[in-house]
Amino acid sequence: MIRLPTTERVTPDSWALRVTFWQSLAAYRWACTHARGKRVLDVGCGEGYGAAELARTAQLVIAVDQDKKTLAAAQRRYPFENVLWLGGSADHLPVRDEAIDLLCCFQVLEHLRAPERFLQEAKRVLVPGGRLLLTTPNRYAVLSGTNPHHDAEFDAAHLSELVQSVFSASEILGVFASERVLTYRSHHRRLAERVLRLDPWGLYQRLPTRLRVQLHTAATFSIRWWTNRQQRALVAQIGVDDFQIRRGDLNEAIDLVVVAVRNASD
Repeated sequence: MIRLPTTERVTPDSWALRVTFWQSLAAYRWACTHARGKRVLDVGCGEGYGAAELARTAQLVIAVDQDKKTLAAAQRRYPFENVLWLGGSADHLPVRDEAIDLLCCFQVLEHLRAPERFLQEAKRVLVPGGRLLLTTPNRYAVLSGTNPHHDAEFDAAHLSELVQSVFSASEILGVFASERVLTYRSHHRRLAERVLRLDPWGLYQRLPTRLRVQLHTAATFSIRWWTNRQQRALVAQIGVDDFQIRRGDLNEAIDLVVVAVRNASD
C-alpha cells in the first residue's frame, strides 16, 4: 500500500527530516516523565514512534489518527501489547468521557480548523486532575503563512488565550534548541528565503491549495536534503537532547508547549 510522502508526518527513517524527527521525539521523551502508570491518549499519533515511546512507561496508550494507511503501518511496526490503535479525528475523539489520565497532542493543533473543538474534546475525555500536553510551532520561529498544511499558527499570547477559554489551569512552556540546532536552522532558513525570493509577485499564494501542498512538499524535502548535505557533520551531531522543554523567553522558543490540567470545576 503506497503512502505519499509528506513533510507533516516525520518518520525515523527520513534523512531529510532527521533534525525534525529528534525535535518531535524530544516532546514524547518529555511526556514519558508524566506518563508512568497512566492511561494515555496520543492524538495525531502519525507514524507511531511517539506512542511506542509512551508505551514504555504508560499503563495503556490509545493511539489515534485519521489516516488509516499511516495508522496500519504504525501498528505493524510497533506491535506493543499496551497500545490500542484507533482511527479517529481530533474533534471527535473515539474515547468515552473521563477515561484518560494524560492526553498528548504534538504538532497537530496548527492543522485544525476548529482548535477550540479539540480542546473541548480533550477536556471531555480527561479525568478530573488529568493533563493535556500539547505542542505547536511558534509562529515567530517559522516562515509564517507559507505552509499550506497549517490552518492556524500561534504565538504564546494567542495560544494561551485559546487554551484558557477551555482550561482554567494552564501554562505555556517552550521547546528551546541548542546552538547546534540554531546553526542548522539558520542555514535552512537562509536557503528557504532564497527560494521564496524567486516568487516576488506572490504567485504561490494564489495557486489552488492542492498545488501549493505539492510544491511545498517538494520544496521542503529539497531544501532539507540540500541543507543536510551541506551541513552533514552538524546533522550527525544533533540528537534528542538538543531540544529542551522549559520555561523561558517564549519568543526564542522554536515550539510552544501547553500544560493544562482539567479541574473538577472545568
